[in-house]
Amino acid sequence: CSCGYFLTRAGQNVVLIDQEGIASGGSGAAGAFISPKFTKGGPLKELLEEAYRYSLDFYSTNFPQYIRGAKLLQIANSEENELRLASFKETTTLRFSEASEEERSLLTPYARGFSSCLLEEGGIVDAKAMCAALAEGIDLLREKIENVSYADGVWQIGTVRAKRIILATGSYDLVVKMPYLQLRRIWGHRIDVKTSTKVPLSIHHHLSISPSSEEGIVAIGATHDVHYNPFADEPYDFEAGRRELLEKALKSVPLENIEVLQDYVGLRSGSNDYLPIAGRVVDAEKTMQRDLDLINIKKTDDGQFDYYPDLYMINGSGGYGFVFAPFLAKQLSEHICGGRTLNSELAPGRFFRRWAKKRG
Repeated sequence: CSCGYFLTRAGQNVVLIDQEGIASGGSGAAGAFISPKFTKGGPLKELLEEAYRYSLDFYSTNFPQYIRGAKLLQIANSEENELRLASFKETTTLRFSEASEEERSLLTPYARGFSSCLLEEGGIVDAKAMCAALAEGIDLLREKIENVSYADGVWQIGTVRAKRIILATGSYDLVVKMPYLQLRRIWGHRIDVKTSTKVPLSIHHHLSISPSSEEGIVAIGATHDVHYNPFADEPYDFEAGRRELLEKALKSVPLENIEVLQDYVGLRSGSNDYLPIAGRVVDAEKTMQRDLDLINIKKTDDGQFDYYPDLYMINGSGGYGFVFAPFLAKQLSEHICGGRTLNSELAPGRFFRRWAKKRG
Protein backbone atom coordinates (compact mmCIF):
# COMPACT_ATOMS: atom_id res chain seq x y z
CA CYS A 1 0.00 0.00 0.00
CA SER A 2 2.83 2.41 0.86
CA CYS A 3 4.59 1.77 -2.46
CA GLY A 4 1.33 2.34 -4.30
CA TYR A 5 0.81 5.60 -2.43
CA PHE A 6 4.19 7.07 -3.36
CA LEU A 7 4.26 5.75 -6.93
CA THR A 8 0.79 7.12 -7.66
CA ARG A 9 1.87 10.53 -6.42
CA ALA A 10 4.89 10.31 -8.69
CA GLY A 11 2.57 9.95 -11.67
CA GLN A 12 2.72 6.18 -12.11
CA ASN A 13 -0.26 3.98 -12.98
CA VAL A 14 -0.51 1.38 -10.21
CA VAL A 15 -2.51 -1.79 -9.65
CA LEU A 16 -2.52 -3.52 -6.26
CA ILE A 17 -3.04 -7.29 -6.40
CA ASP A 18 -4.04 -9.14 -3.24
CA GLN A 19 -5.75 -12.48 -2.93
CA GLU A 20 -7.97 -11.47 0.01
CA GLY A 21 -7.93 -7.68 -0.09
CA ILE A 22 -6.23 -4.78 1.67
CA ALA A 23 -4.63 -5.64 5.06
CA SER A 24 -6.27 -9.05 5.18
CA GLY A 25 -3.25 -10.81 6.71
CA GLY A 26 -0.37 -9.79 8.94
CA SER A 27 -0.77 -6.07 8.28
CA GLY A 28 -4.32 -6.08 9.58
CA ALA A 29 -3.33 -8.13 12.63
CA ALA A 30 -0.37 -5.92 13.52
CA GLY A 31 -0.26 -4.00 16.75
CA ALA A 32 0.94 -1.16 14.50
CA PHE A 33 2.91 0.63 17.22
CA ILE A 34 5.32 3.23 15.85
CA SER A 35 8.35 2.40 17.91
CA PRO A 36 12.13 2.15 17.57
CA LYS A 37 14.13 -0.88 18.70
CA PHE A 38 15.27 -0.62 22.31
CA THR A 39 18.61 -2.35 22.10
CA LYS A 40 22.33 -1.78 21.77
CA GLY A 41 23.76 0.00 18.77
CA GLY A 42 23.95 -1.62 15.37
CA PRO A 43 22.63 -1.33 11.81
CA LEU A 44 19.07 -2.38 12.68
CA LYS A 45 18.76 0.01 15.63
CA GLU A 46 20.12 2.93 13.61
CA LEU A 47 17.89 2.16 10.63
CA LEU A 48 14.83 1.83 12.86
CA GLU A 49 15.48 5.16 14.56
CA GLU A 50 15.63 6.86 11.16
CA ALA A 51 12.50 5.05 9.98
CA TYR A 52 10.69 5.78 13.26
CA ARG A 53 11.25 9.53 12.88
CA TYR A 54 10.20 9.53 9.24
CA SER A 55 7.12 7.35 9.62
CA LEU A 56 5.81 9.07 12.73
CA ASP A 57 5.95 12.39 10.88
CA PHE A 58 4.52 10.87 7.68
CA TYR A 59 1.47 9.38 9.37
CA SER A 60 0.86 12.39 11.61
CA THR A 61 1.09 14.82 8.69
CA ASN A 62 -0.82 12.91 6.02
CA PHE A 63 -3.23 10.70 7.97
CA PRO A 64 -3.70 12.23 11.44
CA GLN A 65 -7.15 10.65 11.74
CA TYR A 66 -5.63 7.14 11.69
CA ILE A 67 -2.84 7.56 14.24
CA ARG A 68 -3.07 8.26 17.95
CA GLY A 69 -0.06 10.02 19.39
CA ALA A 70 1.05 8.86 22.81
CA LYS A 71 4.13 8.58 24.96
CA LEU A 72 5.77 5.17 24.83
CA LEU A 73 7.03 3.44 27.97
CA GLN A 74 9.52 0.65 27.28
CA ILE A 75 10.10 -1.70 30.23
CA ALA A 76 12.88 -4.27 30.39
CA ASN A 77 11.71 -7.85 30.99
CA SER A 78 14.92 -9.75 31.78
CA GLU A 79 18.50 -9.18 32.93
CA GLU A 80 19.69 -9.30 29.33
CA ASN A 81 17.01 -6.83 28.35
CA GLU A 82 18.10 -4.51 31.17
CA LEU A 83 21.55 -4.32 29.57
CA ARG A 84 20.08 -3.64 26.13
CA LEU A 85 17.88 -0.88 27.46
CA ALA A 86 20.84 0.71 29.25
CA SER A 87 22.83 0.60 26.01
CA PHE A 88 19.91 2.16 24.13
CA LYS A 89 19.84 5.08 26.55
CA GLU A 90 23.57 5.64 26.05
CA THR A 91 23.52 5.54 22.25
CA THR A 92 20.11 6.76 21.06
CA THR A 93 19.59 10.13 19.43
CA LEU A 94 15.88 10.05 20.30
CA ARG A 95 14.43 12.23 23.03
CA PHE A 96 13.59 10.22 26.14
CA SER A 97 13.18 10.59 29.89
CA GLU A 98 12.53 8.46 32.94
CA ALA A 99 8.91 7.72 33.75
CA SER A 100 7.39 9.82 36.52
CA GLU A 101 6.10 8.26 39.72
CA GLU A 102 2.57 8.86 38.49
CA GLU A 103 3.30 7.00 35.26
CA ARG A 104 5.03 4.13 37.06
CA SER A 105 2.08 3.86 39.45
CA LEU A 106 0.05 2.50 36.53
CA LEU A 107 2.22 -0.62 36.55
CA THR A 108 2.13 -3.78 38.62
CA PRO A 109 4.76 -4.19 41.37
CA TYR A 110 6.41 -6.81 39.16
CA ALA A 111 6.76 -4.39 36.22
CA ARG A 112 8.00 -1.60 38.48
CA GLY A 113 10.89 -3.87 39.44
CA PHE A 114 12.46 -3.39 36.01
CA SER A 115 14.14 -0.33 34.56
CA SER A 116 12.28 1.62 31.90
CA CYS A 117 12.60 4.35 29.30
CA LEU A 118 9.93 6.86 28.30
CA LEU A 119 9.87 8.19 24.75
CA GLU A 120 8.10 11.52 24.51
CA GLU A 121 6.81 10.74 21.00
CA GLY A 122 5.13 7.60 19.79
CA GLY A 123 1.96 6.46 18.13
CA ILE A 124 -0.37 3.60 17.34
CA VAL A 125 -1.85 3.26 13.88
CA ASP A 126 -5.30 1.98 12.97
CA ALA A 127 -3.83 -0.75 10.80
CA LYS A 128 -6.69 -1.58 8.46
CA ALA A 129 -7.89 2.00 8.09
CA MET A 130 -4.36 3.25 7.39
CA CYS A 131 -3.76 0.65 4.70
CA ALA A 132 -7.09 1.50 3.09
CA ALA A 133 -6.24 5.21 3.16
CA LEU A 134 -2.84 4.60 1.56
CA ALA A 135 -4.49 2.59 -1.20
CA GLU A 136 -7.36 5.01 -1.80
CA GLY A 137 -7.86 5.72 -5.49
CA ILE A 138 -5.59 2.85 -6.58
CA ASP A 139 -7.03 -0.02 -8.60
CA LEU A 140 -7.30 -3.19 -6.51
CA LEU A 141 -7.49 -6.65 -8.05
CA ARG A 142 -8.36 -9.62 -5.84
CA GLU A 143 -6.61 -12.52 -7.48
CA LYS A 144 -4.36 -15.37 -6.38
CA ILE A 145 -1.03 -15.13 -8.19
CA GLU A 146 1.08 -18.30 -8.30
CA ASN A 147 3.63 -17.27 -10.92
CA VAL A 148 4.54 -14.43 -13.24
CA SER A 149 6.19 -14.31 -16.65
CA TYR A 150 8.22 -11.77 -18.62
CA ALA A 151 8.35 -11.28 -22.38
CA ASP A 152 9.03 -8.38 -24.74
CA GLY A 153 9.57 -5.89 -21.93
CA VAL A 154 6.31 -6.68 -20.15
CA TRP A 155 5.43 -8.69 -17.04
CA GLN A 156 2.30 -10.83 -17.04
CA ILE A 157 0.80 -11.08 -13.55
CA GLY A 158 -2.43 -13.03 -13.74
CA THR A 159 -4.71 -10.90 -15.90
CA VAL A 160 -2.51 -7.80 -15.53
CA ARG A 161 0.30 -6.66 -17.83
CA ALA A 162 2.82 -4.28 -16.30
CA LYS A 163 6.22 -2.79 -16.99
CA ARG A 164 7.36 -3.22 -13.40
CA ILE A 165 6.53 -5.41 -10.40
CA ILE A 166 7.12 -4.81 -6.71
CA LEU A 167 6.81 -8.02 -4.72
CA ALA A 168 5.26 -7.34 -1.32
CA THR A 169 4.15 -10.91 -0.65
CA GLY A 170 5.14 -11.03 3.01
CA SER A 171 5.64 -14.56 4.30
CA TYR A 172 3.68 -16.21 1.50
CA ASP A 173 5.22 -18.21 -1.33
CA LEU A 174 7.37 -16.28 -3.78
CA VAL A 175 6.10 -16.05 -7.36
CA VAL A 176 9.58 -15.89 -8.92
CA LYS A 177 12.61 -18.09 -8.34
CA MET A 178 14.67 -16.72 -5.45
CA PRO A 179 16.35 -19.82 -3.98
CA TYR A 180 18.78 -17.70 -1.98
CA LEU A 181 16.02 -16.03 0.04
CA GLN A 182 14.50 -17.78 3.04
CA LEU A 183 12.02 -15.73 5.06
CA ARG A 184 10.98 -16.38 8.64
CA ARG A 185 7.25 -16.72 9.21
CA ILE A 186 6.09 -15.03 12.42
CA TRP A 187 2.49 -15.65 13.48
CA GLY A 188 0.82 -12.81 15.33
CA HIS A 189 -2.35 -12.58 17.43
CA ARG A 190 -3.72 -9.27 18.70
CA ILE A 191 -6.88 -8.56 20.65
CA ASP A 192 -8.93 -5.47 21.34
CA VAL A 193 -10.37 -5.43 24.85
CA LYS A 194 -12.67 -3.13 26.76
CA THR A 195 -11.48 -2.37 30.28
CA SER A 196 -12.43 0.01 33.07
CA THR A 197 -8.72 0.71 33.61
CA LYS A 198 -7.55 3.85 31.81
CA VAL A 199 -4.19 3.43 30.09
CA PRO A 200 -2.81 6.87 29.14
CA LEU A 201 0.31 5.76 27.22
CA SER A 202 1.70 2.91 25.13
CA ILE A 203 3.46 0.27 27.20
CA HIS A 204 5.94 -2.28 25.83
CA HIS A 205 7.00 -4.99 28.28
CA HIS A 206 6.34 -8.68 27.60
CA LEU A 207 4.10 -7.42 24.81
CA SER A 208 2.58 -4.13 23.69
CA ILE A 209 -0.42 -2.42 25.27
CA SER A 210 -2.00 0.58 23.60
CA PRO A 211 -3.38 3.68 25.30
CA SER A 212 -7.12 3.61 25.92
CA SER A 213 -9.44 4.95 23.25
CA GLU A 214 -12.29 7.27 24.17
CA GLU A 215 -14.49 4.18 24.40
CA GLY A 216 -12.11 2.47 26.83
CA ILE A 217 -10.74 0.05 24.23
CA VAL A 218 -7.15 -1.15 24.55
CA ALA A 219 -5.17 -3.15 21.96
CA ILE A 220 -2.97 -5.95 23.31
CA GLY A 221 -0.32 -7.70 21.22
CA ALA A 222 0.62 -8.90 18.86
CA THR A 223 2.32 -12.15 19.79
CA HIS A 224 5.47 -13.33 18.01
CA ASP A 225 5.02 -17.07 17.43
CA VAL A 226 7.63 -18.62 15.12
CA HIS A 227 6.32 -22.16 15.63
CA TYR A 228 2.69 -22.01 14.54
CA ASN A 229 2.18 -22.64 10.83
CA PRO A 230 -1.24 -21.61 9.47
CA PHE A 231 -0.56 -23.61 6.32
CA ALA A 232 -0.57 -26.86 8.31
CA ASP A 233 -3.78 -28.73 9.06
CA GLU A 234 -3.95 -27.85 12.75
CA PRO A 235 -6.31 -24.89 13.38
CA TYR A 236 -5.15 -22.00 15.53
CA ASP A 237 -6.26 -22.11 19.18
CA PHE A 238 -7.79 -18.68 19.73
CA GLU A 239 -8.61 -19.34 23.39
CA ALA A 240 -5.01 -20.25 24.18
CA GLY A 241 -3.84 -17.18 22.28
CA ARG A 242 -6.14 -14.90 24.26
CA ARG A 243 -4.97 -16.43 27.54
CA GLU A 244 -1.33 -15.81 26.61
CA LEU A 245 -2.03 -12.21 25.64
CA LEU A 246 -3.99 -11.42 28.80
CA GLU A 247 -1.52 -13.18 31.12
CA LYS A 248 1.37 -11.17 29.70
CA ALA A 249 -0.58 -7.91 29.73
CA LEU A 250 -1.60 -8.41 33.36
CA LYS A 251 2.05 -8.82 34.33
CA SER A 252 2.51 -5.20 33.29
CA VAL A 253 -0.76 -3.40 34.02
CA PRO A 254 -3.57 -4.42 36.43
CA LEU A 255 -6.36 -4.20 33.86
CA GLU A 256 -9.82 -4.63 35.38
CA ASN A 257 -13.23 -5.66 34.05
CA ILE A 258 -11.81 -7.02 30.81
CA GLU A 259 -14.03 -7.92 27.88
CA VAL A 260 -12.39 -9.30 24.74
CA LEU A 261 -14.00 -7.58 21.76
CA GLN A 262 -12.13 -8.80 18.70
CA ASP A 263 -9.27 -11.03 17.55
CA TYR A 264 -6.83 -10.27 14.75
CA VAL A 265 -4.39 -12.88 13.42
CA GLY A 266 -1.91 -13.07 10.58
CA LEU A 267 1.63 -13.76 9.44
CA ARG A 268 4.54 -11.36 9.40
CA SER A 269 7.73 -12.03 7.49
CA GLY A 270 11.25 -11.51 8.75
CA SER A 271 14.66 -11.88 7.14
CA ASN A 272 17.36 -14.12 8.57
CA ASP A 273 19.57 -11.14 9.40
CA TYR A 274 16.61 -9.17 10.84
CA LEU A 275 17.11 -6.24 8.47
CA PRO A 276 14.24 -5.42 6.09
CA ILE A 277 14.43 -6.11 2.37
CA ALA A 278 14.07 -3.44 -0.30
CA GLY A 279 15.55 -3.40 -3.77
CA ARG A 280 16.03 -5.18 -7.08
CA VAL A 281 15.71 -8.96 -7.31
CA VAL A 282 18.73 -11.02 -8.38
CA ASP A 283 18.16 -13.65 -11.08
CA ALA A 284 20.01 -16.55 -9.43
CA GLU A 285 19.95 -18.88 -12.43
CA LYS A 286 21.37 -16.30 -14.81
CA THR A 287 23.96 -15.06 -12.31
CA MET A 288 25.22 -18.61 -11.66
CA GLN A 289 25.90 -19.01 -15.38
CA ARG A 290 28.64 -16.42 -15.00
CA ASP A 291 32.21 -17.41 -14.21
CA LEU A 292 31.86 -16.34 -10.59
CA ASP A 293 34.72 -16.20 -8.12
CA LEU A 294 32.77 -17.83 -5.29
CA ILE A 295 35.66 -17.38 -2.87
CA ASN A 296 35.77 -13.61 -3.23
CA ILE A 297 32.19 -12.89 -4.22
CA LYS A 298 30.91 -9.89 -2.30
CA LYS A 299 27.77 -9.67 -0.20
CA THR A 300 26.62 -6.50 -1.93
CA ASP A 301 26.66 -6.07 -5.69
CA ASP A 302 29.68 -4.56 -7.41
CA GLY A 303 28.60 -5.70 -10.86
CA GLN A 304 28.62 -9.47 -10.43
CA PHE A 305 24.82 -9.95 -10.21
CA ASP A 306 22.26 -10.30 -12.98
CA TYR A 307 18.78 -9.03 -12.15
CA TYR A 308 15.27 -9.76 -13.27
CA PRO A 309 14.23 -6.76 -15.39
CA ASP A 310 12.16 -4.19 -13.52
CA LEU A 311 11.44 -6.54 -10.61
CA TYR A 312 11.69 -5.25 -7.04
CA MET A 313 10.89 -6.47 -3.56
CA ILE A 314 9.89 -4.87 -0.27
CA ASN A 315 9.56 -7.35 2.58
CA GLY A 316 11.03 -8.79 5.78
CA SER A 317 10.18 -6.02 8.26
CA GLY A 318 9.23 -8.44 11.05
CA GLY A 319 7.37 -6.70 13.84
CA TYR A 320 8.17 -3.23 12.50
CA GLY A 321 6.09 -3.23 9.32
CA PHE A 322 4.30 0.06 9.96
CA VAL A 323 7.58 1.71 10.96
CA PHE A 324 9.50 0.61 7.88
CA ALA A 325 6.73 0.68 5.25
CA PRO A 326 6.52 4.39 4.31
CA PHE A 327 10.24 4.92 4.93
CA LEU A 328 11.34 2.16 2.53
CA ALA A 329 8.48 2.66 0.07
CA LYS A 330 9.46 6.30 -0.38
CA GLN A 331 13.05 5.32 -1.18
CA LEU A 332 12.03 2.53 -3.53
CA SER A 333 9.61 4.75 -5.43
CA GLU A 334 12.30 7.43 -5.79
CA HIS A 335 14.68 4.78 -7.13
CA ILE A 336 12.14 3.58 -9.70
CA CYS A 337 11.04 7.05 -10.79
CA GLY A 338 14.20 9.07 -10.31
CA GLY A 339 17.19 6.75 -10.01
CA ARG A 340 17.79 7.22 -6.30
CA THR A 341 20.55 4.95 -4.99
CA LEU A 342 19.18 2.35 -2.60
CA ASN A 343 20.85 1.03 0.52
CA SER A 344 22.74 -2.04 -0.72
CA GLU A 345 22.66 -3.55 2.78
CA LEU A 346 18.90 -4.01 2.37
CA ALA A 347 18.96 -5.49 -1.14
CA PRO A 348 17.50 -9.00 -1.60
CA GLY A 349 20.77 -10.01 -3.25
CA ARG A 350 22.66 -9.76 0.03
CA PHE A 351 21.62 -13.37 0.70
CA PHE A 352 22.88 -14.59 -2.67
CA ARG A 353 26.56 -14.94 -1.72
CA ARG A 354 26.04 -17.51 1.05
CA TRP A 355 23.61 -19.52 -1.08
CA ALA A 356 25.96 -19.47 -4.09
CA LYS A 357 28.94 -20.63 -2.01
CA LYS A 358 26.95 -23.56 -0.60
CA ARG A 359 25.64 -24.49 -4.03
CA GLY A 360 28.96 -24.01 -5.79
